[in-house]
Amino acid sequence: MNKILNPFRYLPLRQAFCWGIAALILTAIFCWQTGLRMTSITQVNYAGRSLASATVQQIVAWLLFAVVLYGAGMLFSRSKVRFWDVAAFNLFARIPFDLSLLIFAIPMVRSVMGLMMDGSIATAMEYMNLLTAVGLIASLFSVWYFYWSYKAFAEATNLKNGRGVAIFALCFILAYILSGVVMRFV
Repeated sequence: MNKILNPFRYLPLRQAFCWGIAALILTAIFCWQTGLRMTSITQVNYAGRSLASATVQQIVAWLLFAVVLYGAGMLFSRSKVRFWDVAAFNLFARIPFDLSLLIFAIPMVRSVMGLMMDGSIATAMEYMNLLTAVGLIASLFSVWYFYWSYKAFAEATNLKNGRGVAIFALCFILAYILSGVVMRFV
C-alpha cells in the first residue's frame, strides 16, 4: 500500500524518469489527436495545433513546475537538492493528470465540453448527469495528482509536514500563474 501512496520512496530515479517520459509522449500524442491544448500546468482547452506544439506544451508544463519546485528546494531545504531528482519525480507525479485527460476520449464528453467552451451553457445543462460524473472523476484525479506531486517534492527536497505543504502550495500557485503566461506563446 505504501508503494501506491508514496511510490517516490521506492521508485528509482531512472525508472521514474522513463515512465514519466513515456506518459509525456503519449499525452502529447493524445492532446494532438483530440485537439486539446495546454493553457497552464493543469488546464486544457480545445485549440490544439500540431504534434510538435502539443509536445512543447507538455514539456513546458513539466519543466516550469519542476524549476519552480527546484528553486524552492534550493532556498528552503537544508539537504542537498538535485534538479534531476525534482524533475524526474515531478514528471512521474504528472501521470494522474495525464490519465485524467483520457476522459476526453469519450466522444460525448468532447461534444458537451465543446458546447460549454462555445458558451452554450443551456444546451450543456441538458447533460447535467454527464457533467457531474466528469467533475467527480476529474476531482479524484486532481487529488491524486496533487498528492503525488507533493510527495514527489517532499521526497526530492526533504521538505515535509506543514512547512513542506505550504512551500509546495506557493510553488504550485506561482507555477500556475507563470504557465498561464508562458503557454500563450507556445
